Amino acid sequence: MAQWQEQEENVKFVAFGKANAKKDSYIVEEGKTLEGVIERIKDSTKGYGKIYQLRTKGVEEALIVLGKTDLNNKLGYGNTAVTPVSEGDEVRITFTGMQPTKRGKPMYTFSVQVKRA
Repeated sequence: MAQWQEQEENVKFVAFGKANAKKDSYIVEEGKTLEGVIERIKDSTKGYGKIYQLRTKGVEEALIVLGKTDLNNKLGYGNTAVTPVSEGDEVRITFTGMQPTKRGKPMYTFSVQVKRA
């Protein structure tokens, strides 16, 4: 008879900047770049739009990137005419800092480059 096994995946969440970083986060500082291959794209149930899972060189765990508004737009899942990224695409995401929105709230900003699979 087969044994039951725990379904578990070893992942790390990406934190852009140090302000919201949790203990085991993979931190991307302002001006720094995260490069990797998109393994999975899922819809968020928490209001982030999309959740992107990346594999990067030098990091054992898969990295989970929560789709901030600017990032979703630049990856093609926001209110823009940008072609959406797909699983298997390589992405280069540079955290360019924070800017105030029209309402004065801070917004994360990014530069994104994509190499299609």
